[in-house]
Amino acid sequence: MGLGHSVVAGDDHDFIYANNFDYGAKDSEHGDSALYHKDSSVPKDGFKIFNVLDIPPHIPDFPIEKLKDQLRQANIVTCISEPVKEQLANIGVEARVIWNPIKDVFHDPSYRRGIPCLYVGRANDPNKRVSLLSEISGLIHSIGPSAGVGRYLGLVDDVALNHYYNSSKIVALPTKFEGLGLTVLEAMVCGAIPLVCSDNPNSKLCPEFCICEPTIESVTKKYKELLDNFSKYQKIILSQYSSQTQKKFSKFTIAENIIRLYNQK
Repeated sequence: MGLGHSVVAGDDHDFIYANNFDYGAKDSEHGDSALYHKDSSVPKDGFKIFNVLDIPPHIPDFPIEKLKDQLRQANIVTCISEPVKEQLANIGVEARVIWNPIKDVFHDPSYRRGIPCLYVGRANDPNKRVSLLSEISGLIHSIGPSAGVGRYLGLVDDVALNHYYNSSKIVALPTKFEGLGLTVLEAMVCGAIPLVCSDNPNSKLCPEFCICEPTIESVTKKYKELLDNFSKYQKIILSQYSSQTQKKFSKFTIAENIIRLYNQK
């Protein structure tokens, strides 16, 4: 079982857990090894739990029918958030939320918060709406492929990512849609304040004071408010969100959620 990845090898299993296929891959690369015996259309034996990461609304040619065909073979369909559960309900698929695991990040109070604003993720994806950060781009440190905004830190490993979260005051995620949006959850674990937009359905996982409208003016105003009141808002993040988020979205908790479903079969 691989959390966040489709990790299935061999042909005989009592229990198969796998994510849905990569929509951008060729048909032969769609993760079908999780379903079938090698080089055949004979389904593998075993209890199958298939997990859906999301159905990207900004991808008009997403192969819904292929996804539905795959999920019909599952004993249980799971997904990573309530918005994805709603997406699946809209195509007639019942799913159970197991959430998605965050990285092994943690709050380290010894760090100096020298980075005003951090962006983590792809920036060349229109769905990410990094352009909403344009008026504060000079203060942004960005991590991820093709960032193209503020100071680009490149791709980093998990140790460095934990360092940057703990060195940042604000972690911005102006995305319109995310299956979950792990970066703001990881940010809160590390004592940084997330900045999210109101039309992202997962914004409800953040406190109200972190949410703004999806306009440059609103994002800029909210950014200044959070920065000017950082100490006050950070106390709320650390007391009410940090440890709770770390526990709820840890890989151990998610594994327990999956195994509980298997045991209830």
